[in-house]
Formats: sequence, structure tokens, C-alpha cells
Amino acid sequence: MTPQQRKIISISAGIGAFLVAAFLVGFISDQFARRSQLAQSPFPGLDTVAFELPATTGGMVSNRDLMGKPSVIFYGFTHCPEVCPVTLYGLTEILDNLGAAPDALQMVFVTVDPERDTIPVLNEYITAINEHAIGLSGAPEALAEMRRGFGVYAENTPLEDGDYTMDHTATVYLYDAKGKIAGTIAWGEPYDFAEAKIRALIAAQ
Repeated sequence: MTPQQRKIISISAGIGAFLVAAFLVGFISDQFARRSQLAQSPFPGLDTVAFELPATTGGMVSNRDLMGKPSVIFYGFTHCPEVCPVTLYGLTEILDNLGAAPDALQMVFVTVDPERDTIPVLNEYITAINEHAIGLSGAPEALAEMRRGFGVYAENTPLEDGDYTMDHTATVYLYDAKGKIAGTIAWGEPYDFAEAKIRALIAAQ
């Protein structure tokens, strides 16, 4: 066998191995995607965790009351220095840019600091950002139970001056009109990505 023939065979073997590897990667990726579609979401839906809390809109609001239209839900507190206001203003800007009517999607802010965030305080804070948003507060035990149900983290962290802040989950949760989880928006996620998710959420109802 000549050196040229050995070179051709070597190249052909390499191409063949590459094609086999590409096929296997594609097959495995396809199977993983199919299984992921069938897997249950790790985030509970509004239809699975019951709660009823005082709302800034007046009266009590339950998980069932939030179903019937898509929702974006964020957990935070009014003394939050950055994450909460930036997130809420960002969501409001997206809704304004999309021209989303209040009855097309509801924005819900659940406090993790009920000791300071009474309904009057929460109402003043949230309506200054978005007059159509719904703020939820209530008894600390009721809010803690709600967070446990949805897997949301919140913890009181003392400060050196004797005051305190709240460490908490900074994820925005997206729910469809049936209360099923439709996705999330992470803190710091690019604006265009977040806008595309909310646009798809509204369009899917």
C-alpha cells in the first residue's frame, strides 16, 4: 500500500468517525430534549399551592384569583436597595413597550418583609412604579408558608447599624392563564430575553 493510499484511508476513517460521533451527539441531544419536555417542571404552578393574602387592590387575593390571565410574580421588599426596584421598573418598562393592557397580564409583587411592608406601605411603593400591579402582604406565617410551597427563599439578615435587610430569591416567575409555570426571568438577564419571554407569555393565552 502506497503512502498516498494510506493517507486517503486515514482521512476517510477520520471523516467516518466524525460522522458517527456527530450522529451520536445529535441522537443523544434529541433524546434528552424529548425527555426534558416530558419531565415535570421543578416549579409548582398557581394551581397547586393554595394561599390567600391581603392585597393592595383591596380585600383578599388567593391563588385561584390570580388564574384566568397570565401573571409575572416577583418576591421582594420595599426597603430593597437595588434588586427589587430595578426588577419592577424593568418589568413595567417591558409591559409598556409591548403595549400590554392591564387585563392581558397581571404583575404581582409579594413582600418578604411583612413586618415593615404593611398594605398601605406596599400600596404606596408598588403603585408608584406600576399603578396596575398587585401587592401582597399578610401575616409572616402565611407568607412563609406560601414561599415554602413555591420554593422561594427569604431570610432576615441583621445589619451593623441595628437595622436589617432581607436576602431573597430574585427570580421572576411567569405563569400562564391556567396557573402553570411558563418560565422564569433571572436577575440580570438581558432585557431582550426577558421581553421575548413576556411577549410569548401574553401571546400564548
